[in-house]
Amino acid sequence: MPRNRQQIPREERAGDLLAAATELFLAKGYAKTTMADISAAAGVARGNVYWYFDSKDHIFAAVMNRMLSRELRILNEEQAGADPLSRLVRGLSDMRYSRPLHQAMHDRLPHSEAVREAHNTFLNWIVGLVDELMAERGLDDAPGIDAALVRDVAVAVFEGANVANDRNRPAHEMIRFLMESVLARCAGPQGRKR
Repeated sequence: MPRNRQQIPREERAGDLLAAATELFLAKGYAKTTMADISAAAGVARGNVYWYFDSKDHIFAAVMNRMLSRELRILNEEQAGADPLSRLVRGLSDMRYSRPLHQAMHDRLPHSEAVREAHNTFLNWIVGLVDELMAERGLDDAPGIDAALVRDVAVAVFEGANVANDRNRPAHEMIRFLMESVLARCAGPQGRKR
């Protein structure tokens, strides 16, 4: 016998809403997905969705955070011994399917603090791995290397590739090229740091 809706724990119901919203956002896009669509797909009364999420932007931000968390769990399990660049490239490659959602985030940034926070969480993940790579190679404080500039360029490459890239070159390829170029610039003839 199915459980009464009142017996379903809040976290489980929120999870149902996030799962439904994820499918809809990926299939229809952010703009064409309504809260009514999400509530119907999750089997929740339309008005009750707002008990769990304040707005469509809040559920969108939660979807994006959940997607990143899932990817980080997978990377931590499958790429535990890999270097930061490999983890970053793999993560960005694995998340290419969500590129349209990243583009939608940019449309919502001026309008939603929740979306800005989710976007910043994603960018902080990229920055953290770039910083980790630079530190691992001893380049975070190397003379002649502006680590903050490398970090900013990596973020700019990612953002440009996902928002305004008509050439279909994936962000993970461009970031790998960028980071390998920086590392090569800093390496001596035998691949050691200068």
